[in-house]
Amino acid sequence: GEIREQGPARGVFENPQDAYTKALLQCRPRLDRRPVRLPVIEDFMDGGAHAMNLNERKRGIQASDPIILEVRNLGKDFYTREGIFGRRKFEAVKNVSFKLPKGKTLGLVGESGSGKTTVGLTLMRLHEASSGEALFEGRDILSMSAREFMDYKRRIQIIFQNPYASLNPRFIIGQILTEPMMIHGIGSSAQERVDLAFEMLAKVGLPEVSFYKYPHEFSGGQRQRIAIARCLTLKPDILICDESVSALDVSVQAQVLNLLQDLQDEFHLSYIFISHDLAVVKYMSDQVMVMNQGEIVEIADSDEIYRHPQQAYTQKLLSSIPKGWHHGA
Repeated sequence: GEIREQGPARGVFENPQDAYTKALLQCRPRLDRRPVRLPVIEDFMDGGAHAMNLNERKRGIQASDPIILEVRNLGKDFYTREGIFGRRKFEAVKNVSFKLPKGKTLGLVGESGSGKTTVGLTLMRLHEASSGEALFEGRDILSMSAREFMDYKRRIQIIFQNPYASLNPRFIIGQILTEPMMIHGIGSSAQERVDLAFEMLAKVGLPEVSFYKYPHEFSGGQRQRIAIARCLTLKPDILICDESVSALDVSVQAQVLNLLQDLQDEFHLSYIFISHDLAVVKYMSDQVMVMNQGEIVEIADSDEIYRHPQQAYTQKLLSSIPKGWHHGA
């Protein structure tokens, strides 16, 4: 409840004096470096963050990396009424193709309406594809029957932008975590499912008492951790992160990004990381796919696409990043 610092905007951002202000500015990912872990507020207040930033996390795709998901010529059309009898077709996704290696992160970036979220929802079959294939370990999940897709649905999970909207407010967290396990046949008994729920709460950094609380009793960052824990209970191979940190303040965002990195390392998860935030995408991604008007504009290794963008649209996106985020405050 206290004012820590105030002054002209440029001065506060370029030359902050208070430790808390400095911490807020340093929590945000930067384009010129990729630390193994993002610093968080507590690191700076304790004076220990500078040592954390010395080690860089290596990112990139190797030709030998095994492919867990291959998308070929994915298309999604929507239709709107035009007049009494007419219909107008809108191509939200057009001939999108990419490969997702196991244990790696593919970042999807683009302006609002570029089609990046539609790609994620179509892969989850929350939208039915109009064309194309999505080969999960060689099998096309888009052409499977609903019964066949059930097991694959467990293995591909999605984390939405607003965790509160995806958590049933009438359920305690224990029910939210154990119900999907029961539906997918995970755990041989109710007690085993409860034990796994407690284990996943610990994995995402929440205390056991969280099991007995309701969603409204948690902060936004804590609710996102619960959403992540729910995904983990199903033992997925792929997580689609759809703007999953964009609603969080920078300090909480750093904590959740660090958590996602830790979980990827521990469980060898593959991520499709969808965001409009170019700095966050660079920090998280091994490879980046730029989309515009439903089409792929450019796809390349993360570092390469930020250092040497080939397409005018990618250059335009990168030039829109405030200069302070390129090299930090």
